[in-house]
Order: sequence, then C-alpha cells, then structure tokens
Amino acid sequence: MNPNKTPETGHKVASREEWLAARKELLTKEKELTRQGDELARQRHELPWVRIDKEYRFETDAGSASLKDLFRGRSQLLVYHFMFGPDYTAG
Repeated sequence: MNPNKTPETGHKVASREEWLAARKELLTKEKELTRQGDELARQRHELPWVRIDKEYRFETDAGSASLKDLFRGRSQLLVYHFMFGPDYTAG
C-alpha cells in the first residue's frame, strides 16, 4: 500500500503546503477560464440582431398572441422551447 494514498479511495494525500501550492495553481487556471467565459459572453452580446418579419402566433393561457404580444412592453423575452418525438404524448 502506498502511504501517500488513502486505502479506501486511493486518493493522494499531501501536506498542507503541497495542497496549497496545487490549489493556487488550479485557482490560476480557474480564473483564466472565467476570463475566457467572460470574453465569450461579451462577444455573444455583440452579435448582430436579426429582424423578425414573420407573423408568429402562439397559443397561451390567455388565447392566441403575437410575438410582440408576448413581450408585454418589456425589452426582453425568455422562451423555453421544449421538443419531443411524435410518439410522446407528454413532455
């Protein structure tokens, strides 16, 4: 049995100093990943918009509504699009 691994899981056991050094290295990588994600989100927000000219109609609890009606005067609309196969009777 390796004294640097736990018998139960085989996971490496290290000193506090070794752990701290490994944690700092990982934190540097985590911060870089966060910066990359932030940059990707910025680029996504800069994508051009597409004008919707088609007259979409939606069935709502209040009856039929246009896409514009769904906004109800708000500047943003979040839509969940749930699809399932033809053999399914419910989601």
